[in-house]
Order: sequence, then structure tokens, then C-alpha cells
Amino acid sequence: MTAAFRLPLVKVEPSHPLAMPDQSFQAPFTDPAAPGVRSTQTVRALRLVVLTLPLCVTLALGRVGFGWFTVDGHLAATEAALVAVTVFAFYWVVLSVTSAALGLFWRLRPQVQPLHGLSVAILLPMYGEPAAPTIDRAVTLLASLTGKGRHRFSLHVLSDTRDPLAAEAERAAIRAVRLAQPGLALHYRRRSTNTDYKSGNIRDWVTTRGQNHEAMLILDADSVMGATSVQLMADRMALEPGLGLIQTVPRVLGGHTLWQRMQSFASEVYGTNLGRGFAIWTGAEGNFLGHNALVRTRAFAACAGLPHLPGRAPRGGVILSHDFVEAALIRRAGWGVRMLPEASESYEDTPETLPGYLRRDRRWCQGNMQHLRLLAVPGLHIVSRFHLLQGAMAYLASVWWLALLILWALSGPGSGAYDPFLANPLMPVWPELPLVSQAALGVTVGLMLLGPKLLGISAHLRDRRLHLRQMPGFVASVLVEVALSVLLAPALMVHQVRSVLRTLAGFDGGWMPHLAGRPGFGTLLRFHLTETALGAVLLGLCAVGRVDLWLLPVAASLFLTSFLSWLVQRDVRPHWLLRPIGDHN
Repeated sequence: MTAAFRLPLVKVEPSHPLAMPDQSFQAPFTDPAAPGVRSTQTVRALRLVVLTLPLCVTLALGRVGFGWFTVDGHLAATEAALVAVTVFAFYWVVLSVTSAALGLFWRLRPQVQPLHGLSVAILLPMYGEPAAPTIDRAVTLLASLTGKGRHRFSLHVLSDTRDPLAAEAERAAIRAVRLAQPGLALHYRRRSTNTDYKSGNIRDWVTTRGQNHEAMLILDADSVMGATSVQLMADRMALEPGLGLIQTVPRVLGGHTLWQRMQSFASEVYGTNLGRGFAIWTGAEGNFLGHNALVRTRAFAACAGLPHLPGRAPRGGVILSHDFVEAALIRRAGWGVRMLPEASESYEDTPETLPGYLRRDRRWCQGNMQHLRLLAVPGLHIVSRFHLLQGAMAYLASVWWLALLILWALSGPGSGAYDPFLANPLMPVWPELPLVSQAALGVTVGLMLLGPKLLGISAHLRDRRLHLRQMPGFVASVLVEVALSVLLAPALMVHQVRSVLRTLAGFDGGWMPHLAGRPGFGTLLRFHLTETALGAVLLGLCAVGRVDLWLLPVAASLFLTSFLSWLVQRDVRPHWLLRPIGDHN
């Protein structure tokens, strides 16, 4: 049920219901209205290379690993498990490298003007976020688009806010905008119940107002977009009638804290190039990130209605990470889904603290784990299935990496397992490798792990035309980002493993608003108690020689997680630090 609040000076547009039926997960579906879109032969060939090259590299790595362990003619089960876990975890690392390498070849496409314009509804879903700044950002976008170009834009604030005082603040912000800028097409409604969270919020609008608009630009409460990019997206959708969804590659706003600046720097310098490569090989089988995307309204209504999954939350119930699933269903029905990196004025915010980020990440993990239940849905494109798997692997990979660390640490050279009298016959027996082989392995692994960053840096320097005076600050920023990322990686891994285990155990975190504020050091100690305790145990085991000393940096960083968390929530004093070249936000 929807409660509509009509405020003064509002011209209420006519409402024509648009059906949005639940899609079947048991039978394929094709939309008769879909023109039918296919990626080009070039895109399909590049896709084959990008997806199979990492497989070849990891299989070669596995062969080498099996060769090491079978020098004595015997292969223990744990030795086979160690190699298998290594190969599986490494595939996703090499995939990032190949996508980033492809991103170096991305180029802008010539822009063609469409003959007709679209009616585009800008949708701003809200759930208790600060009213005035959130609405003002969207209003700024609407004002910059109104009366310019051939497309028609309107803004629809779709509130799911539960707190009556916060809802009143939203209405007050809307009234203020209407008084100040009465010519803007601005609409507001608040649902009395937030059925199915954000996906239900969008669906409610589609079925009550969607028929009046050919496309909808879906924002998040923290989204910032530029008019040029939005016009470009609308032009592309008008020119390509087979496109059902256009997704930008959002970058992270700069923010004030060290954590925010790290995220912003990484998304700009490394993520932009990676997104370009991803856009090239996915072609018309791209993905949806849930925001900063333009969606053809009728295609969405006809093809993307989400049923509840059987069973109880968190594995069943409402599909939380709905965006990947909606993209897969739209593509299944015959509409194209494209990434559009050239729509570069696309930004999102990130929590200012590590606990805030991890709290949000826990919710994402719960949603992405649901994707595993949808891999066998009939009719999905193979690339859409890969996107669903990749979403789940974003969290399951941490389980694999943890298993890999445990196997290598407890059985590596120098551990107690190598005493001929105390050795555990179930543990791997490590071969004595020549120094050259060890060095080659270390360099290969290091280059693969740092490959996406190095390729992103190359693309960033090429695109921004670095001046010599900018080099010291940029190099310092890269070193700070890499160092902090390495130090925080074990803590992120532990939290993701906990999130996966909580989901598998049936703990339902539900839909949570963003965590605001910066916690004190005592709160951080309690929040990061698991990592701190695990780090202390590992340090003790290193001290008594029970685990290999190469694990010492991991143990130390885990033990220092609370301090690192406190450090990255501090404001960044040097203005130039962790600022991409040419960035002024």
C-alpha cells in the first residue's frame, strides 16, 4: 500500500497502472516487445579470451604445483587440496588482470544525436538518509537537465523512511525546493510499508507511475551524476531501441576521511580502467549495479519482477542484491544490458569509517549469496550466470583465501610438520625448491595481485597527461593506498568469512541503513575483537614456531586492526594525498 503526500504547488501527473508480474525461475521467458540484441563477433571473441586465458594460467599453475608435490611419486589428499584451492582462488585474480589489460584498449565512441527525445523519470529512493542534502543533490541534477536537449526529465523522491520526524524533514525539503524553483517537475511519495525494500520501492513506482515515462534513471541516496553523462545515456537509449538497461561505472566521491580517500583513489585510478575492460568483453550482456543506471521502463516492468525465493531469510525470502538478478532477467527476455564508461560523471559515496563499510558489506554478502540459488534458472545467458557467480565469489573468495592461508601456514617450510619424527602424514610434504623457482613463483604471484593496479595506473597516467611536478604526490598516494590496502586485507577477509558463515547459518541481518558517525577507540576494540584475538593467537604461534614466520605480517595486521580502523577514520590533512591527477572534488 502506498501513502501519497500531495503538497502545495504540485501538479499531479495522471497515473496509469503498468503491470509488473513476477518472473518465473522455473521456465525461460522472452519479451515479445524486445527487438533482440546480440553482442558482436568481436566482443564474443574477446570474451572467450578474457575468460579462458585465466583458466589456462591457473591450470598451468596447478600442473606446476602437482609436479612439485609428486616428486617423490606420492600425492597426499591434503597436497591435492592445497593445489586445488590455490588454483581456484587464483583464477579470479588473473581474470581481473585480463579485464584490466583489455581496458587499456578502450576508446570513446563517436556520439550520434537521436532524432527524438525520451521522457526520463529520475528516481531517488530514500530510507532515512539526511533529507536536505540528499534531495538537494538530485534537484541540482534535475535543474541542470531541465529545458536542455531533446529529453524531458522529472524527479521522483520515493521515500521508504520509517521515522516520522525524518519523513517530515523530507516533506519540508520538498516544499522548500518547490518554493525556490517552482518550474521543476518534482514529485514525492512515501510508502506506508517498505515491502521488499528498495526493489519493492522501485516496483511500486513502476506499477503506478511508470507508464508515463519511457525510461527511469535510478539513483541511490548518495549518488551524484552530471547532466552531460545523463544526456549521453538518454541519447544512447533513444538510438538503440534494443537496449533495456545502461549502467555507468560509478566512482567514489573523495570524502574527508582516509578511508574515503583510499576508496576514491582506488576507484578512479584502478577501477575506471577495470570497468572499461569489463564493458568491452561483456558487450550486450553487461550488469546492473542498482544505481546510476538508465532503465527502459516497459522492459523492466515486463521482465524484471522479482518473486521471493523459497525458504526463510537469509537464503530465501526477498532477493536483497536484486540488481544482478534484474539485469539477468532483462537480458534473458531479449533486451540488451550495456555498461557505458564514457558516461564518466557518475559518482557514489562510501561510508566514512571501516565499521560502516563492513556493516554495509555484510548486507551485500547476504544478498550475493542468494545468487547461488539462481545459477540454474532456465533461459539465462551464460554471461549473466557468470555475473551471478562472480557476485557470490566476491565473498566466497575470502573463504578460499583463508583456507589457503591456513594450509600454507601450518604446512609450509619451517613449520613443525617437517620434523621427520613429528611430521603429520596427513599434511603436505613440501619439496625443496631452488631459490630461482621460489623467486619466479613470488614474482608471478606478486605481479598478478598488483596487475590490475599497475595497469590502472598506466591508463590513468595516459589519460590525465601527467606533469612532472605531479609525480611525487601521485607516487606517494599510490604507495599509501597499496600499503593500507595490504594491511587491511586480512581484516576484510575475516569479516567476509564471518558474513558468509552467518548467512549459511541462517542469521538474517535484514536491510540496514548506513552507519553514521565515527566510533571511539573503545567501540572499535569491541567491533574488531575477532580480528584482534585471532592476530594475538597467530603471533603467539609464530613466537613458539608452530606456524611459518611468513604469516607474521598477516598476524600483526590482524592484531593492529583496531588501530588501523581508528587511523583510516581520521581526516586527511594534506589536500593532495590520495587525490587522482586532475581531481578537484
